[in-house]
Amino acid sequence: MTAVERTCAVADDVQIVRRVLAHIDAGTTDEGEAWREPVENYLEPVRFADELRLLRALPSVFIPSATIPNPGDHVERVCLGTPLCAVRGNDGRARVFRNACRHRGMPLVEGAGCSHALVCRYHGWTYRLDGSLAHVPHADAFPDLNMATRGLVEVTSVEVDGLIVIGELEPAVAQSSLHACAQDAMTTLTDGSPWRSKLLPAERLIASESVVRPINWKVLVEQFLEGYHIQSTHRETFYPLQYDDLTVVECFGPNSRITFPYRNIERLRSRPESTWTTQQRMTFVYQLFPNVMVATFPDQVIVVVVDPIDVDHSMITTYLLATPETAEAALIAVGRQSEAGSGPSLLTRGALEDNEMSAGVQRGLHAGANAFVEFGRHESAIGHFHGALNQRLALLARGGG
Repeated sequence: MTAVERTCAVADDVQIVRRVLAHIDAGTTDEGEAWREPVENYLEPVRFADELRLLRALPSVFIPSATIPNPGDHVERVCLGTPLCAVRGNDGRARVFRNACRHRGMPLVEGAGCSHALVCRYHGWTYRLDGSLAHVPHADAFPDLNMATRGLVEVTSVEVDGLIVIGELEPAVAQSSLHACAQDAMTTLTDGSPWRSKLLPAERLIASESVVRPINWKVLVEQFLEGYHIQSTHRETFYPLQYDDLTVVECFGPNSRITFPYRNIERLRSRPESTWTTQQRMTFVYQLFPNVMVATFPDQVIVVVVDPIDVDHSMITTYLLATPETAEAALIAVGRQSEAGSGPSLLTRGALEDNEMSAGVQRGLHAGANAFVEFGRHESAIGHFHGALNQRLALLARGGG
């Protein structure tokens, strides 16, 4: 990976608006290389196992910081097949642990909550918020127990710019050929300059949800990375507000940012460039390799994590965030959706449409009609994603991991 590939610079607001307006005038969009991905790469169990081993050997985003804002807050997620939990300590630091009691392996954290200590529901072993073992009932029954060494097992993590990033879940898998790549990935994921100004203000968690979907993890990632489908898939949701097949694509390392402009961007033409802003004018989707998307909207930010389960199933976890100023209105909106007879929001309807298309693609992969999946020059961010994945799989194979 070159120094150019590692740079995290993305265009500023004025530069993005210029590019979008130029595309509108010319009837164009950002273009890149076309890509053909073999269908067997989605369906082959051996390939899937290699992908999962690779993902476990690389850093990845675990959760948004907003999920555990206060001391004692904790949350769990099965991350790439490993049960993990994040806890904010009394010192304000967020720590990530393997979610298993050191006695019998019972999960310490189930769902989300806040407490002064983590207590195992099974036998009452108690851990401080920093993971150290504080109390064992009838400790005399464990003559060889060294409490100082039996705290929760911590996973390397870094909290920066609104995200908690974890290190490798299986460091031993990352042989020397993959080690430098993993280091570069951690450097890129902990430089939040591309998304900092968009994500940091959204410091309130409004809602979160985890759902298993019958879709390969890569198909789910792909649905976020192109605007070629806006008119045909989102005819009554996003298309009235956005342009079909008009995006700006920027890549930094294996990651990318895709800009989806709104039609109201036209109003900036008559205004001085010094006043131009992307706020309320476009959605940004940050694809943080390998399996996380951060999507910005006028009054919300959505963080989506895709955890592979097998070739045909994935767990998709969605975190809905908002600024303190808009959080109350967002909470009211979520509440109304849950009431009987309330219809889903625009974003929810759009997500349902995307997931319906992805489920259809997954079924089509089994139809035997195609040897490969075709991605055109207007879907170049998808090719970038697959290229980064293939490059790292080759390194994994070369290292014998």
